[in-house]
Formats: sequence, structure tokens, C-alpha cells
Amino acid sequence: MNRLKSPYRHVMAVTASALIGIAGALTLASPASAHHSEVKVTAQCDTAAGEWVTTWTVNSYAPEGVNNYQFTKAEATSVVNGNATPFTIDGIAVSEGDTYPHSVSEPVVGKARLSGDATEASLTVKARWDNGYNEKDDSSASIKFSESCDKVVTAPPAAANPKATVTADCEGDVAVKLENGAEATKDAAFTVTGTDGFTKTATVAAGKDTTITVPARNAAKITVTEAGQKAPIFDDKPAEAKDCVEPGEPIGSYQSTCDALIFQIENPKDGKTVTVTLTPNKGDAQTLVVKPGETKTATFKAFEGLTVAPRADGLDDASPVAWKKPTKCTRSSPSAPPEGGGAGGPTLPKTGAPAGLIAGGAAALLAAGAVLFVVARRRRVRFTA
Repeated sequence: MNRLKSPYRHVMAVTASALIGIAGALTLASPASAHHSEVKVTAQCDTAAGEWVTTWTVNSYAPEGVNNYQFTKAEATSVVNGNATPFTIDGIAVSEGDTYPHSVSEPVVGKARLSGDATEASLTVKARWDNGYNEKDDSSASIKFSESCDKVVTAPPAAANPKATVTADCEGDVAVKLENGAEATKDAAFTVTGTDGFTKTATVAAGKDTTITVPARNAAKITVTEAGQKAPIFDDKPAEAKDCVEPGEPIGSYQSTCDALIFQIENPKDGKTVTVTLTPNKGDAQTLVVKPGETKTATFKAFEGLTVAPRADGLDDASPVAWKKPTKCTRSSPSAPPEGGGAGGPTLPKTGAPAGLIAGGAAALLAAGAVLFVVARRRRVRFTA
């Protein structure tokens, strides 16, 4: 009897080992992409002490069922007179042993005071969650100080106390926050200058603030001046935003049928609203506003010599697209429409070979057409024919 059972036991053991190995691989692989940390920082100048008060916020993300975590790395550094010096942040520190003191559902917030001469500060962390998963990459945040934080004993008469904070977002646009200290005795007159001729001015009363947004196309370098200051308050390239997630890219296509020139814009669900204006050489322009998850078309009645020029924010190539009569058309080409009209409506042709071709929707257009444009994270548009 034992001789008969032995082979089956061997087969069962091998099968069980394989199943356990597969299950283990799936268990280890499935949660990895869901674990990550996010670090943010803000700062204020304490003029009474002449120190920067920095506030650091760490958020943790993990799969459902993972409740706590610890820091395995927490390195904070400030730069003073070109020298990097480590500093500690209350509440954000490496945990010893197998303790997991921080809840995934709540942010960890810590404060640190830095020298008023500090020009930059950063925090880098790594985490381990209570399911044993270790964060693979560093998560960090940094801040640059546009000026020194000086201790103010007595404000001079009729003097502004201007400050500027420059922050870029994931689209590349830059928010310039302009402040005039509460102790100021006059309004602060700011001028914000970007590239390619961008200039805006703002007057800020004592204890107030305002924000000027510099578009990404003008934000290669930003200079902030105040009328009462000899040197610029800020004169540099803004630091790029971190931990940005790129939106989905809208894709457009065009196709010539026997009767029309058809454009289609398809925007994925994770994209951003895109606006495209299509202007024919004769007739009325059509504008497509395509929200995430939508697909829209514009149809222009064909005639010999028809061209349509696409225009969108950041379009790299706005060259007109010409209608080309397909070789399989059996009837003569349509004549040009009268002046001032003739642009087709948004509906597609309903009869003949064109209707069958157009009914294919996105797949047909993309197969027979050409790529029109792709919108990237900074809303730049690439056009290729």
C-alpha cells in the first residue's frame, strides 16, 4: 500500500508548492503600486525672532486594510551661506524596531524653526507599512526662500515690508504670492516680470496679500521687484512641481470622404478639457470643446481647394489640412460653397459610401486619417500630418 501512495504524495507535494509560490508572488506584487508617501511644505517669517517657521506635512497612501506605518528615513536639510546643515522636525523621525506610530488615514504634521539666513530647506522620507511593505523610492519636498527673514524691532517710517513666494503647479503655471507685512507703514508696489514680455503690477496694503499667476509659457524666469527695494525680491527660475501625475492625452484625427473633410477629437477619462477651433478657407469656423471622456467631431462640406486650419492652446503645427478626394468616389467633386457659409454641421453623412466609412467612428478615422495633435502635461500640442 505504501508503494502505491508514494508517487501520489510526491505529485501532491509538488503541486502544493507551486500553488503556494504563485500565491506568494501575487500577494507580494499586488499592493506594491498602492504604497507611497507625499511630502508638502510651507513657511512663514517670524519677524519677532528673525526665523523661518517651516511646516512639513507627510501623507501616506496604502491599500485597504493597511492602517499604520513608520518612517525608515527622515532627513531634513537647510542651506545657509551655501552650506547644507541637517535639522530635526518635531513629529517626523525614524521609528526604532517594529513600532508603527503613524496612522495611514491622518497626515503627519511637524514644524521646525530655521535661521533667517536660510535660502533653502528640504525633507526626504521613506516609509514601511504594517503589512511589511517598504517604500522603494524617496519622497521629498523642498522650499526656496526669496529673501532673508530679518528680525524687525522697529519698522522705519513710511516703509513697506514686501515678501514674495513663488510656486509652480503641475501644469507649469506659476503662482506668485505677494505680501506686505502687517508692520508695514505704506503700501507695497510690486512688479512681476516673466519671459516673452509678461509684466503685471500689484499694490498691496499692510497686512494684506495678493497672487499673480504667470502662465507656463512665460515662466522660464520670474523677477519680482518692489518700488522701495534696491534689489529684486525674487529673480530666478521657479522650482518645478514634484509628484505630478500627467493627465491622459487627447487624440485627434481627420479624414477625407467623397463629400466632406471630417475631424474627430477623442479625450480620455483621465484627461483635461481641450478646446480646438477649426477654420475653413471658406465658410464658418467650428469650435470643439471636448471634456474628459468625450469624443466630438466636426464636418466640413467638401469642395475643390477646401483647407481647414486647426488652432488650440499650445498647437505646435497649425498648418491647414487640405481635403483630398478619395480615389474610389464615383461622382464628381462638389463645387465650392458660397462666400460666408458652407461649413458642414456636426452630424456625419447619412448615405453612400461615406456614411458606411464614417459609421466606423474613432477606429475608422484613426485607421485612415492622420494624427492631429497630442496635449501633454504642460498643455503643449504636437501636430503631425
